[in-house]
Amino acid sequence: WPMSAATRWAAFAAEDMAMAEAAQGLGLWNQVCLHAQQAAGKLLKAFLSERHRPIPMARHLAELLALCAEADQELSRFEDRCYTLDKYLIPLTYPDAVPTGQTDSLPTEKDAREALDIVKELREALRIH
Repeated sequence: WPMSAATRWAAFAAEDMAMAEAAQGLGLWNQVCLHAQQAAGKLLKAFLSERHRPIPMARHLAELLALCAEADQELSRFEDRCYTLDKYLIPLTYPDAVPTGQTDSLPTEKDAREALDIVKELREALRIH
């Protein structure tokens, strides 16, 4: 049987989680945070897909979360955490977006741990595995 769209989103989210965890083991904090952000986006899209809602091309988690919260208001509690993950999207996708000499704005080990914790909590709240 072909996979449902929701199942495909969830499977790709699981791959991003695996990459984030592998990167954590290698001490690649940028990659942990980037893959955590990507996993969260795919989890939110899986949630929307399960509910037969349109999937926007949005890359920002806060925008996706707002759509998910229409179906489950409890999810709105993740708004700040989605902003936390979203702050990694542009600088880690486009390294030249980080001004020279501001490498202190790049993720630390603590940031990477927090990013993984956020996406794991989100996955539990969305009930997607």
